[in-house]
Amino acid sequence: MKKLLFRVLFGLMAFSFMMPAQTVLASTKKEKVSIKTNIYCDHCNQCESCGQRIYNALHEVSGVKKVKIDAKTQTISVTFDSKKTSLEEIEKVITANGFDANEKMADPEAYQKLDACCKK
Repeated sequence: MKKLLFRVLFGLMAFSFMMPAQTVLASTKKEKVSIKTNIYCDHCNQCESCGQRIYNALHEVSGVKKVKIDAKTQTISVTFDSKKTSLEEIEKVITANGFDANEKMADPEAYQKLDACCKK
């Protein structure tokens, strides 16, 4: 009888721990986008004016999980939770930091603040 009671209680506990995990998984919707941009230097991942600025700004956006800059293809890949942010918000952050984002042009004042190597 004690073994049966123990099994039932253990089963209920295991079930209760699984429920929150399923709820969390259901509440996230991970997306990955590749945003065309304008990176003109070959050292953008080390350059304070472009790489770090973009990384830091995007990681401040709620829901952004991963950012990868590829200077050769002039793209920024962003993995994010679409329930917390949107492509439009991500593009807005990129343009506010002086870089084009797909069809959206960089903020002119932010662009002027970039190092010379990060401009055309």
